[in-house]
Amino acid sequence: MAPACILLDRTVAFRSHPQETEPFDLGERAERVVGAERAKDLVGATTAELPKLSSREDIEASIAEYLLAMTPDLEIVKPPEISYLTMQRPLSSEPIPNHGWSLRDGAAAAAADKNLVVLFPGSYRPAYSYNRWYLILDLDADASSSSSLSAIPGIRFEYSDCYMTAGYGVVIMTREGGAFVLAELLFDFYHRRRGPWLGMLCLWQSSLCSWVYKHGELPAEVSRTWKTHMSFPVQSRNMNLFCWVDLRCGLLLWDLGRHCEVDSSDDLLDLSFVPLPHGSSISDQHPRWSSNPQEYRNMSCVDGTIKFLNMDGFVERGPISLVTYALDLDKPPPSWMVDTKLLLEDLWKDKTFMSKDVPRIPPLYPILSTLEHDVVYLAIPGDVEEVEGYWFRGAKLLLSVNTRKNRVISATQQKHPRALVRWRYILAASVSHSQLGSKYHQGAVEAIGMGASGKRMKFE
Repeated sequence: MAPACILLDRTVAFRSHPQETEPFDLGERAERVVGAERAKDLVGATTAELPKLSSREDIEASIAEYLLAMTPDLEIVKPPEISYLTMQRPLSSEPIPNHGWSLRDGAAAAAADKNLVVLFPGSYRPAYSYNRWYLILDLDADASSSSSLSAIPGIRFEYSDCYMTAGYGVVIMTREGGAFVLAELLFDFYHRRRGPWLGMLCLWQSSLCSWVYKHGELPAEVSRTWKTHMSFPVQSRNMNLFCWVDLRCGLLLWDLGRHCEVDSSDDLLDLSFVPLPHGSSISDQHPRWSSNPQEYRNMSCVDGTIKFLNMDGFVERGPISLVTYALDLDKPPPSWMVDTKLLLEDLWKDKTFMSKDVPRIPPLYPILSTLEHDVVYLAIPGDVEEVEGYWFRGAKLLLSVNTRKNRVISATQQKHPRALVRWRYILAASVSHSQLGSKYHQGAVEAIGMGASGKRMKFE
């Protein structure tokens, strides 16, 4: 059955098991108590009598064991509503190492392709912390089975003083039979006084079960201000590309090859740069350089085609039109072509929009569907409200729009004040139509904070 696109909140919370009677930091506190008691017994002990401390490798292995003991809890709804993922901690009474209790910040849904989602526990800082793992969640697998989650060790710790991420730089590409290739692009902007700057591409192929590192100079168009706003794979005909996008200037491409195999014998990084469509680049001298371009731009791979969406007139505060471009990669050099153009004034006249009685406010944070050509998801901003001492601008309406037919497909009114904040951190993923709107398990949806109106599918 054909897959369907979902909009997944990147924030993945770790929550306690419903049968847990102790706070989630029980394991960490218990270790401190036991450690204090042992310290008393070791006063005056000789070196030979001191217990052997856990090695870094032992701690890493115990954290992985803890993460894999978690249970995914996924609520899937139809766009433009937002789907949510939480991870349920194992019971503190279970016989597993407790090092994982220190992971308080949950995880980030960093990348997705088809049925696979990449989770990064803790703050997203690849190569900066030795106790970090990539978790691979298979949305098509039964969450109660061991095949729903797998772990990949983090990038080697010795690279932490050289390379850094510039945003969500991890990309996953699925292959037949459950195989995949994971890629993480890191940057070195500090060990040279001027460009070209250095980059490192870290590749993990599921069949190799080891990291392959490629180093080299970045294209001359990449400056120290590069920001990876989004990243995604492209599989079409004979192309297997990894893409990293800065919505102010262009995208970086790396070709995996037609056979989709990582060449471990070649450690040279060879990236190509494709600028944005003519007139779309924003220089560092532009007054809107420091603003967030995701407010009015988006790029994605839509059913094998790279598309760029720009809200013309948004920056200039004039009449707005949603213009979609398609990238032609068949003939060098790559070139952009206008695909669709929708005037915002025409959208306001749509009967579905008018029936909602919403002010004609310019939408924010457009998101291209990854599977349906011409479909864009939009958020109509609402009022600013105070929630727990913080001020949030809400979202009055979430829209699904067909830019070619100039019509609203669906519109969902929102009352939660944090809806727009969550909309800013959305990751497009795919599930089968049989999962969409189904209900795997009755669960505590209220714990997620913002319930959706559709039927729910729960893993627990």
